[in-house]
Amino acid sequence: MQRWLKSFRASLLWTTVATVAGIGISGAVYTAQAGGPSEVKVVQGAYLITQPKLGSTRICLEPKGTVLHVLSGSTSAWWHVQDTSGHTGYITTNTKWVQPVTVSTANASTAATTTSTMSYTTVVHSAATLPPGVSLDASIQPRAGLGATWQQKYEAVLSVARSKLGTPYEWGHNEDRGQYGFDCSNYVEYVFHHALGYRFSTASRTQATSVGWSVPVSQMRPGDILVFDNGKHVGIYVGNNQMIQEGGGLGEVGYLSVAPGTYWRNHLTGVKRMF
Repeated sequence: MQRWLKSFRASLLWTTVATVAGIGISGAVYTAQAGGPSEVKVVQGAYLITQPKLGSTRICLEPKGTVLHVLSGSTSAWWHVQDTSGHTGYITTNTKWVQPVTVSTANASTAATTTSTMSYTTVVHSAATLPPGVSLDASIQPRAGLGATWQQKYEAVLSVARSKLGTPYEWGHNEDRGQYGFDCSNYVEYVFHHALGYRFSTASRTQATSVGWSVPVSQMRPGDILVFDNGKHVGIYVGNNQMIQEGGGLGEVGYLSVAPGTYWRNHLTGVKRMF
């Protein structure tokens, strides 16, 4: 009887811990592996945690419908992910809570697909696919190539963007043309040019309409181009409700908040995914 009681208590403890962690004990477990999904969707609220193990510190509760980008380092029990606010951590692979965002082979070459269970369009594309309006400059060696991982591309973009912090605003200028300083759209193009080898229009309104995959504001993630007032200003989202940009009232390259309720969030009219 005592042995049975001990076993029952252990089972009860596991059930409680698993439920609180947003893991559950029913539903299939998806095994993370090479060639797996690049994004997963939360189908029931689940916690993002700091380490891939039970009892780890909670970062935040990811609500139902949230799309998370999968990073390297996932395990059979935990996805290593980054959310749209830039938080990075681990979330359960149990499909009762989190499910892979997949695209059928027939539609694999399609840049965007609409999933009937969502109220928005999820961009699905190969890591080696160039976004609309973009070509590759073969004359330079980018920090991350076309076939690099999402994490490598984001780190390359962030590195180049930060290298120009404090550079003054000069309308129409681009240091690729031997000029000193940038305006907002020339800065954005310069960053992607040196980080990923991309070439695209340096006109902000063209970047707003014809460059990158358009995604809903609710899905913006680090590395996306942010468009304000339909192209009057552009910047690059870096997570945690911050963007890095040129000008924007600062007169130089610097960070500005795009948190809900701020000036720039209220004027945000588009998000363009670049990788």
